[in-house]
Amino acid sequence: MPIYAHIALNAYLPDNSDAILTYVVPPTFGPLAVGALVWAPLGARRVQGIVLELSDQRPGDFAIREILDRADPEAIAAPQQLAMARWFSRTQAVRLWDALELTLPPGVQQEIERTWRPSPSGLTIDLGTLDERDRAVLFHLRRSGEQTETELRLDLRGSDADLRRTYTGLHEQGLIVLGSHITRPNVAPKREWSARPTVPDAALALAELARAPRLAAVLQAVIEQATDGEAVLLPELRDVGATPAHLRSLALRGMLELEQVEVRRDPLIGRIPPLEHPPDLTLEQERGWRVIVAAQDAAARTGRAQPILLHGVTGSGKTELYLRAIGRTMRAGGQALVLVPEIALTTQLVRRFAARFPNQLAVLHSELGMGERYDEWRRLRRGDARVVVGSRSAIWSPLADLKLIIVDEEHEGSFKHEATPFYHARDLALRLGELAGAVTILGSATPSIETAYAVQVGKMDVIELHERVGRRVVNGVARAESIPLPPVRVVDLRVELKAGVRSIFSRPLQSAIHRTLEAHEQTILFLNRRGMASFVMCRDCGETIHCPRCAISLAVHGTEGDSSAPATLRCHYCGHVDWVPRNCPTCFSTRIRDFGVGTQRVVEEVKALFPSARVMRWDRDVTGRKGSHEALLDRFLRHEADIMVGTQMVAKGLDLPLVTLVGVITADTALNLPDFRSGERTFQLLAQVAGRAGRRTAGGTVIVQTYTPEHYAIQAAAGHDYRQFYREEIAFRRSTHYPPFSRLIRFVTQSASNKTAERVAGELDNQIRATLEARKIKDWAIIGPAPAFLQKLRDRFRWHILVRLPDPAQLLDGFGVPRGWTVDVDPVSLL
Repeated sequence: MPIYAHIALNAYLPDNSDAILTYVVPPTFGPLAVGALVWAPLGARRVQGIVLELSDQRPGDFAIREILDRADPEAIAAPQQLAMARWFSRTQAVRLWDALELTLPPGVQQEIERTWRPSPSGLTIDLGTLDERDRAVLFHLRRSGEQTETELRLDLRGSDADLRRTYTGLHEQGLIVLGSHITRPNVAPKREWSARPTVPDAALALAELARAPRLAAVLQAVIEQATDGEAVLLPELRDVGATPAHLRSLALRGMLELEQVEVRRDPLIGRIPPLEHPPDLTLEQERGWRVIVAAQDAAARTGRAQPILLHGVTGSGKTELYLRAIGRTMRAGGQALVLVPEIALTTQLVRRFAARFPNQLAVLHSELGMGERYDEWRRLRRGDARVVVGSRSAIWSPLADLKLIIVDEEHEGSFKHEATPFYHARDLALRLGELAGAVTILGSATPSIETAYAVQVGKMDVIELHERVGRRVVNGVARAESIPLPPVRVVDLRVELKAGVRSIFSRPLQSAIHRTLEAHEQTILFLNRRGMASFVMCRDCGETIHCPRCAISLAVHGTEGDSSAPATLRCHYCGHVDWVPRNCPTCFSTRIRDFGVGTQRVVEEVKALFPSARVMRWDRDVTGRKGSHEALLDRFLRHEADIMVGTQMVAKGLDLPLVTLVGVITADTALNLPDFRSGERTFQLLAQVAGRAGRRTAGGTVIVQTYTPEHYAIQAAAGHDYRQFYREEIAFRRSTHYPPFSRLIRFVTQSASNKTAERVAGELDNQIRATLEARKIKDWAIIGPAPAFLQKLRDRFRWHILVRLPDPAQLLDGFGVPRGWTVDVDPVSLL
């Protein structure tokens, strides 16, 4: 009986927006799983697709074509992730293939490229009879043979439009022939040569190689390392200069047996810490642990569990509860997913998890190479790893036995994927927990307003941890003890300015840094800005130096480690670089200078005020290389620096035992942005960065410098009082009808012409209003259309429309979003 497969294709079909077609599985194909990546015919083309359903019922009397081939035998999406992708596509106005593609391992996607080759007539025609462009293309094809359009564009350096016209003309004359080529996948399993000695008498074999000392050295190394008959991999023989040629030569002599074996690209190799034993729980932790156990037991019985908010102050031991919940899940045969917001935080968490669960951990984040991510994905799909720790993209990991989901620092905006397709990993985690019947735990010291409101209305359970947990060794045994939260001192920079202080460091902060250095402890200086300064401005005419491609000022960057090198101006959006001008380009005044403070400027000021201090900078400008986060963290933990100057990275969950002072250079940066979440972000950043101080012993101090000390977000952060902040913020949200009392959809378009972008935005605005009125949706509002806050990026003008309504599905279900628009449901930033 034939089997029919409903397949979502990587194609645009005019009357089939999801591009789902039915194919028959060939009799010789073998077992085919739902979620498999396959090749299928579409007209004269072949395209990739993902199997959504299998059935033995023929869908109709029309002709049905056969599936061509598997694209990658191991690229099979897990059922829950497949269901989540289909839900995500349906509710977020995302093309189905774009959603399904997220469930695949990295690098396996392939495409069909058009190729061109000379026809028999093209090989014999006199090139002198052709015009210059036709002659160049045909001559190149004669010399190089069949070429893809990508290769031709690179070799001939012409525009796509010009070359396409040339191909069409030559094809119509019968001089070239159209073909196709499947691109190679970007990643594949890694294979290495392995060698096993086959000589009965090692001494005799080595004597035979007396005149080939290199071969003798390689053979001896193989014999020494091949204990218990195990094969030796080629990389293990690099010390003796072994190459594949050496191994093949020894194999031809009958001295070695060679085989190519698959090897894992292990991101944790050489970095596994010693096995860790669980510490005792405090009374608060014990109460919280009982709630988690009850939720896990309920999920095992019913297949459903209410999400849990683990609301604990910084350093309260949330991670230990995560570890215990994971251990219990694994003992029951389940898998666990742990999401963290930043690569820097991943590094430290991975060490603790690897120490507790050796050989069971997989890691997934953007700093890994594609091969490492591919191998980790396959380990999870096969069930070889039971726990995965990763950043937001790990939500799509292939976990067939998923029973526990943990979202650490759930309030973080970096869980939002700010590119097409837009998604928020925390929100997907809640949906995935429903689909898989898994317990979902959201952890934070400063929960998002939406999550706290869900607790208030009974949609989530809550565990509260009010005390910091320290460890004190008594008679060789570690005992838990309560540590007070560090006191926070708010310094009014207006008062400092009136007192004649012109330094970026207030007098209290300078004194505190001096005391910390004398005590041989560490300091964190936090600044929510990269580079040296925010902008360059003429003091005579007010001209600001902007990026020529983006509607944003350029930031000043010095040359790291070279004070004599000239500073440069950089755009943090498109990467444009320019020199700092000596004269104003508008009025030619020499009174042009930089304003504002960046991490690089803070480092210079620290070195000037405290010459003996060892200073480290940690922001995205110095962490571009693989492993740089871990290297910087290790240096600071080894006390190779006294002061760390950093941006948001240093505020996110790091455990730094020697840090007793945290200084916030200016707390006002986020408050002044045109975003309804500005107060929430300010409170969260201040509370989180304050949590880095005094995590091991009492005596930590936090100093916050600000021009608006009366703002409720700053006052609440200074008092470590989340409830006070929540009362103020939820009242503001209720009065303005912003989330969680409504949902938002942001539509963004861009064009090389500002007038075109404005016109297109107006057309969509009319379409949205007509749809909302026709469907009789209540309580909606539209803001815009208007230029985006960052109106111009990379030479393209941006306009947006913000729709506020009770449920995005009321508008998006069946709504045809025109091409050229991006749709962001529940945006975390309106810039």
